[in-house]
Amino acid sequence: MNLTRDQEEEVIRFTQEMIRCPGYSGEERETAAVVARQMEKLGFDKVETDRWGNVIGTIYGAKPGPTIVFDGHTDVVPIHMPDLWEHEPYGGEISDGKIWGRGASDMKGGLAACLSAAAFVGRSNIAGTILVTATVAEELVIGRGLGKILEGRKVDALMTCEPTGMNRLAVAGVGRTTVEMGVQGLVAHSSQPHLGDNAVYRAMDASQRIRKMPRRQDPFFGTDVIELVEIKSRPSPGNGCVPEYCWVLWECRLFPGETRETFLNRFYTALKDFDGAEKVTLKIGRVAVDCYTGERLDYEDFLKAWVTPPEEPFRKLVEKALHQIGIQVEPVIFRGCTNASVSAGDMGIPSLIYGPGNLDLAHKPNEYVEIEELLLSVKAYGRMIELTEQYG
Repeated sequence: MNLTRDQEEEVIRFTQEMIRCPGYSGEERETAAVVARQMEKLGFDKVETDRWGNVIGTIYGAKPGPTIVFDGHTDVVPIHMPDLWEHEPYGGEISDGKIWGRGASDMKGGLAACLSAAAFVGRSNIAGTILVTATVAEELVIGRGLGKILEGRKVDALMTCEPTGMNRLAVAGVGRTTVEMGVQGLVAHSSQPHLGDNAVYRAMDASQRIRKMPRRQDPFFGTDVIELVEIKSRPSPGNGCVPEYCWVLWECRLFPGETRETFLNRFYTALKDFDGAEKVTLKIGRVAVDCYTGERLDYEDFLKAWVTPPEEPFRKLVEKALHQIGIQVEPVIFRGCTNASVSAGDMGIPSLIYGPGNLDLAHKPNEYVEIEELLLSVKAYGRMIELTEQYG
């Protein structure tokens, strides 16, 4: 699929328009409205916004075929360290062949590209149904907005358009979870600590046990991650008191085959002979967000790892499409979690990750997407859609 000059300008303009909508998790109303208007403008057959605020655009092909989803999220993370930004974070400015701003790579560029590609491919060249999903709250409750769209729908395959760069195709993704560790002690005056039981000391000792427990190794996924990211104690402020309780949060990346039970058992095993182990509790954390529509997404924070193997028909179709437009890709593991963690990990839908931009830029100052990559990704998605007749 070759783009006209007008089409190229429309992709760039639309990307800029989305970047100019901040849209933090739970606050995506403006971005969702922009996406819905663009779908209607470009002639999608059906445009709907569900009760959680996800926007779903549908295009029906002229021939029977699969239902394939192209997915992108509408939310972005807040700006941190604003003084380091060289361009206005929500300006969508163009400089040095790049569009600058929060969400340019993660992932409004990818969303703009797949939405545009679906609209630019003629219906006569499409077999089956193409859904473009613009989902909410991915940055806080990963994949759960998309999960609401997919529930009850028959979907054959899914592409989430997170940034991989043009020469990498993510065919697998790590899982993730958070583990909350609670440690009980006994409060006392800090001038007489021997009368109390300092919960922070016990939490520190327990944490050392967990840090030293063996990490799993996998020839494809590498080494799993179990990292302490937050500690709180009470009473707080703690002036004058030995803390009677300590809460510790572990953030973890998972390999295929790990379950809630097997993962927590690794922690319990590390603490098996620990003095005071009966005062330590462990549980999988929860994540929640109030959607801009008033609905709430509230889930246990556990996402499975996933792999889409080489023989899977959608992967073969995508690799063929990229090869045909001159892009040679390396299959890689996506180290962050994405909406594919739910589509593939929880729902078993063959899923891949491919999109313009660089994941290394995500959540950092001076985020950008290169215009050349942005436009090339439109061609890539378009060719994938044109090959839907060969799916299976």
